[in-house]
Amino acid sequence: MPTIVFNGKTYNNLQEMSTEDRQAYQQIANMLVDKNGNGIPDFLEGDIVKNISSMYTAASGINFNGSTYNNINELPPDVQAKVKNAFVKMGDMGLVPQETVEEHASKHHIHNDEYAQSTPFVSREYNPVIQEDKGPGILIWLLIGIGLLVCVGFGLAAIFLSI
Repeated sequence: MPTIVFNGKTYNNLQEMSTEDRQAYQQIANMLVDKNGNGIPDFLEGDIVKNISSMYTAASGINFNGSTYNNINELPPDVQAKVKNAFVKMGDMGLVPQETVEEHASKHHIHNDEYAQSTPFVSREYNPVIQEDKGPGILIWLLIGIGLLVCVGFGLAAIFLSI
């Protein structure tokens, strides 16, 4: 029978979870849903940046011990220290930037605007390197050459046989 390990606790099914843990588990499971069944979570398909940024902006707060906080600074001091320590460790592993969330948000604006599609630039100042073949092909010249050699061969054979 499969077990579920979530937040350091092991459960045999969802009903054994507390209400808070079940809600958090289902929220994460909903992020990893694969509606089209191709084995890739839907948030990784299509416009990945837009999908991830929409999940980032949809987060309304931090839930801890049944209380909701708007940002990390509102958490209890001991929890703040643990969260900051976790981010430092993840930064050392290269999983997150070494800057704070506020610094990151001020440097990298997340937007959901549609990108304008431009026409590709094609320079007509110079002839392209690859050009369409416009003259008679090499195959035609080769066939003409072979034909001439055959004619010359028959002519020489006729001359030598008549002697």
